This record gives sequence, C-alpha cells and structure tokens, in this order.
Amino acid sequence: MTQAASIPTHGYGLRRESRESLSSAPSAARLPQDQTSSLAFKLVLVFIFLLFSNIAQMFPILDVVRPAQTVGGLALLALVCEKLTGGQRFNFALPDVSPDGYLLAGFLGATLLSTLAAVWPAYALQAVQDFAKMVVIYLLIVNTANTENRVRTLLWTMVLCGLFPALGSLWNWQQGIQVEGRAAWIGIFANPNEMAYGLVILIPLAVMLAGSARLPLRLLTWLIVAVFTVAIYLSFSRGSLIGLAAVCAYMGFRQKSAVARTAIVGLVLAGALAGSIYWSRDAGFKDVGADANFQERLTTYQVAWAMYSHSPVFGVGLNCSSIAWPLYAPTPKLSHHKWLITHNTFIQALSETGTVGFLFLVSFFGAALVRVWRNSRNRSLPEHVRELSAALEISFWGFLICGMSGGYVMSWFPYLLAGSIGAAGRIAE
Repeated sequence: MTQAASIPTHGYGLRRESRESLSSAPSAARLPQDQTSSLAFKLVLVFIFLLFSNIAQMFPILDVVRPAQTVGGLALLALVCEKLTGGQRFNFALPDVSPDGYLLAGFLGATLLSTLAAVWPAYALQAVQDFAKMVVIYLLIVNTANTENRVRTLLWTMVLCGLFPALGSLWNWQQGIQVEGRAAWIGIFANPNEMAYGLVILIPLAVMLAGSARLPLRLLTWLIVAVFTVAIYLSFSRGSLIGLAAVCAYMGFRQKSAVARTAIVGLVLAGALAGSIYWSRDAGFKDVGADANFQERLTTYQVAWAMYSHSPVFGVGLNCSSIAWPLYAPTPKLSHHKWLITHNTFIQALSETGTVGFLFLVSFFGAALVRVWRNSRNRSLPEHVRELSAALEISFWGFLICGMSGGYVMSWFPYLLAGSIGAAGRIAE
C-alpha cells in the first residue's frame, strides 16, 4: 500500500525536473517540515487502514485492544513528542488553514454544551467523546501531512482502502447478505447510505491520482473507480447516486477540453438512464411524492424542527435525535412504529446541537470549501497543486450533496476530507 502511494510523484502537465526544482526551492523553510512528524504520519496511515478495513469487526478478538483508537492515540503521542523535541509549534490552525481548526473546536465545544439539555446526557456525552476522536484525527492530518507527497500518499491510502467496503459490499451482495435488498458491509459501512457516500467522495480523488500515475497504476485506479461505482449503485442509495452524478458532472465541467467535458456529461446521462432501467429497489426516482420512504424522511425533518423549537440554543444532545424521536413524533402511531434518524446533516446538527453548534459546523464546512475553491483557481500556484485542490473541492461538494439526504454529523469522512484540505493549504503557502 505504501509503495503504491509513493509512485505518482510527477505529472500534471509539468516536466519532472521542473517539479523537483519547485519542491526543492524553499529548502530553508521546507526541509525541516519534511523531516518531522514521520512516525506520526505513518501511524495516521495505519489508522486510516484500520478505519476502512474494520479489522476489529472481522476479528472480534482484536476489539479488546481497540486497534484504531490505540493507533490514533499513539499517533497523537508521537506528534506531540516530535513537536517538543523539534522545538516546533503545534499547528492547531495554520495561517493558511485558519479559521477552520478554530471553528471545528467551537463545534466540539457546542457538542459538549448540548449534553446539558440532552434527552439522554450520558448517551450524548459518549457521542461527544467519539466526535473528539474525529477532531484529533483532523488535527493529526493537518500537522503531519505537511508536504505534497504526504498529502498524495494520504489520499492514495484512502482510495486503496476504499476497496475494503466496496469489495466487501459486493461480496455480501453475491452471498445474499443484504440490508433490505441493498448492498452494505460491516462496521461504519453497515448502513448502505454510509457505504455509498463514503465511496462517492473517493472517486474524484482517485481520478486525480490516476492522472499522474504510470499506465499500469492508472489502469488499476480506473478499475477501482469502476468497483466503487458498482458498489454505489447496488446500495440503491438515491442520495449517493445523485451525489455521484454531481461529482462526475463537476469533474467533466472542470476538464479543459470541450470534447472531454461533453464526453463525461454524456457518460453521466447514459449512466443515469442505465441505472433507471436496472433499478430494483422499490424506492426509486419516479413518483417520489407518493413514496413512503420519501415521506418518512420529510417527517424526520418536521420532528427535527420540533426538537430545535423546544431547545433552540443547545439542541437535544449530540446523536440524540433518534433517541428523542418518540417524544416529538407528530402522532402516536409514528412514535411507536420506529425510531428514525434525521436524513439531513444540517438539520441533524440544528436539532442536536442547536443554533450554536449549527453555526459553528456550517461555518467550518464553508471555510474549508472556500479555501480549497480559491486554491483550485489560484493561477499563481502550480497546475498540479490546483488539480489536487480541485479534486478535494469536488469530493467535499460530493459530501455536501450526499449530506442533504443523510445525517452524517458523526461520520468520519467530512473530517478526513477537511483535514486533507487543511494539509493541502501548506502546499499553497
């Protein structure tokens, strides 16, 4: 995995010699950074492997040592030791990343405050502790992926590890192990919607990385993209398929050649047509207004608004919207039928963390998106840096679009992406 990640170190329309001279020019400022956080960065890569592979789920005996949590803690310890021994500052928010880190810290504080008015304080506090781990990984990525090669290695690791949920979901589908007729895997990918949107955001990164790879690795990467696409389709996640179409269309729009743009848009339309023909889930894209699943989601929005109206400052507690469902469901029949989650990331944040948390989270997402959007269009930056930023921007748009139909506040992927965007800010300095 590490060897594959180190291959694509040239390309993007520049000669290899010119890129080497670009990367070596500011040696006085960059050389010390290249030599720091080496162990911590390697542990971050191991953490991502453990996160995507869900190895503790496959081998329950490993759950005793909590491998992902242990490796993340060791990475933080290694980073602190390396910073102290090197006499360097711990970059909570780099000049080129600020105020992203502070906004994320503000949201973490808001989640902690949400426990004061939570319908189940202990459950909300546990969720806050889980979210704090995501904040730690965000900070680890920003502080350790401090060169372009490391950022690309990080993204290669995410793309290659995406094969775990993709192939695992296809295997389960083939074996008849499905969730209401939909493909899914285990652990954080046990929900078909989570599995699908987690793969959607990896596709723009894979396409960008393939562009600078040698032919064998490029072909392998496109094969990986095909596997991701099949797994997304078999999840029958409408929100993720819309997100996939959006990121593909945006990638086509970003192409320099008019022929390439037309070809990619044509492929998107052809894929949408083929998908509608072979769609086998009862809940499809036709007659959505009469779809019980769609109406159920609208009901979750109404219930979430009722939660927010009752507790507008701090909400009902992080991750407690499903717990509070019976208290706010509009009819006794709905309150006893099932406990539902809010299928919208932003409405979920509003109901669970109130106005304070909602403003911090939306500002955090907005700051990350604006920063990477500017870098992807900054003509003073090398082309390969702009393309790296463009891929991260498209991936983040994919998350935002998928988040309109899924509650992903407690999902790892937006914070992994935001950390990568923050780390890419170093390259633009």
